[in-house]
Amino acid sequence: NRTADALEKLVNYFETHAEGESGAVEKKDPFEGLNARERLFQRIILRQKNGLEEDIDQILSETDQPREEAAVQILNQVLLPAMKVVGDRFGSGELILPFVLQSAEAMKKAVTHLEQYLERQEGLSKGKIVLATVYGDVHDIGKNLVKTILANNGYEVTDLGKQVPAEEIISRAVGEKADAVGLSALLVSTSKQMPLIANEFQRRGIEMPILIGGAAINPLFAERIAQNAELGPYNAGIFYCKDAFEGLSVMDQLVDPEKRTLLQHAHSRVSSEVNKPERKARATPRAASSVPPAEYIPTVSPLGIRIEKQLPFDEVAKLINLTELYRLSWGAKKVRGQEWQELKAEFEQRRIRMLAQAKEAGWIRPQSIYGYFPVWAEGDDLVVYEPRESNTSNPLELIRLNFPRQTKGEGLCLSDYFLPVGSSRFDLLPLQVVTVGRNATKHFEELDSQGQYSEGYFLHGLAVQMAEASAEFIHRQIRAEMGIGVDQGFRYSWGYPALPWINEHRKVFDLLPAEKVLGMELTSAWQLVPEQSTAAMVVHHPLAKPFDAGINRMDLLLE
Repeated sequence: NRTADALEKLVNYFETHAEGESGAVEKKDPFEGLNARERLFQRIILRQKNGLEEDIDQILSETDQPREEAAVQILNQVLLPAMKVVGDRFGSGELILPFVLQSAEAMKKAVTHLEQYLERQEGLSKGKIVLATVYGDVHDIGKNLVKTILANNGYEVTDLGKQVPAEEIISRAVGEKADAVGLSALLVSTSKQMPLIANEFQRRGIEMPILIGGAAINPLFAERIAQNAELGPYNAGIFYCKDAFEGLSVMDQLVDPEKRTLLQHAHSRVSSEVNKPERKARATPRAASSVPPAEYIPTVSPLGIRIEKQLPFDEVAKLINLTELYRLSWGAKKVRGQEWQELKAEFEQRRIRMLAQAKEAGWIRPQSIYGYFPVWAEGDDLVVYEPRESNTSNPLELIRLNFPRQTKGEGLCLSDYFLPVGSSRFDLLPLQVVTVGRNATKHFEELDSQGQYSEGYFLHGLAVQMAEASAEFIHRQIRAEMGIGVDQGFRYSWGYPALPWINEHRKVFDLLPAEKVLGMELTSAWQLVPEQSTAAMVVHHPLAKPFDAGINRMDLLLE
């Protein structure tokens, strides 16, 4: 059944029927005996969009109040409390995020039906917030979730999108007379925009609470911004929110005059960690490690660039890591037991359906550019030479890739796995860039604008994992072309522990023309666009392994 509501009908059927010894036995109707208000409340919780409008119309027809007042009551006394229950269940682990988004879809449908009575009514908005992913950052799935949850809990949300300059954020917040600003960033480099924005608010004398979130930051970072602003403590408050529902909780307190004072007072107290006058000095880098040279150096002919504008979709899809797709990208990390088995079966069908649709419609188009380069190591650098150069006596240097060295442990650095400058022959470096194209992002944004939050969330996760599968496909191809086994040739990506400096992406793009060939680009913070893309290097040395370079993320944030 390929109709748009096929899955919903299937789920609804099994919610009202159970298999017994004598066949199908009808379950109790979850809405049996409930009045219209109670049914509407449960429909939000149970993620059921069918019947919402009828319940609302019945409530309005049964009241003696003016329609406008009754509509306000439905919003404040039925819909918003129902979404609070959904949020509480998500917080306790009872609901996975896609189900929360389905409740948000039901909420949006109900509010849309109410809007004909809610126009120009006072007291409907709980408050205003301006949201943005900071300049240089293209990752906005987290920010979009915050927008969805806040908008469906009574807040007016102005979403400025991604890669938003500081001046635009500040001017829009002032122009909208916002109660707060919400800033999102994924990486250390882009997170540094947050204190810049706080300092500018402070210089202009604007008392604006700032909510911050993202993978690279934590509560300590928020406290340090608040306490170390250029003109003294940031009294309006910098509030770290680990997820959308914590952001909702902070907003609920900020718009309540009594709770706002208490909240700001709590955040003005500086922890003992923040009050430390100095951070510990970084350890002195160790000398080079004692990694022995590889006994065998692979050869590939010809050296240089290979282009794969269209990877085989079905073959790439077979390489999807289903645990990462279901548990991480689709939000089922904490689901266990029988509930997991049932959800896994549902996810299996969804994956098959979505892959077929993505292939047919071209939402996901795996593509790659990769190449082989002669290299030598010099200290902590890897010197990359002209691929056509075979004479080791006078090679033409193209670029130098820089790597950090461990400050403890084995003192490892990625350059240790390659032959040193002046060797009798070159070593070999494969580089690869893969992407699923821009259509994935475009379609995700279309779904989000249409209020199909859960479908957009699933698509985003699938596109991310197809990018990872594309990287694995090219990685296997590189291994085969170098003639090494599946247990050799470790793949390292920039932004991860062994090579955390993503500004090196610029050098990779200088060697592999991904911008011209694949239509990709780099942001001002060296992030890959489209978001569902990866860049990596493959190290053929048999001793290559994952390791932490020892770069302290908080030190990078606060420098």
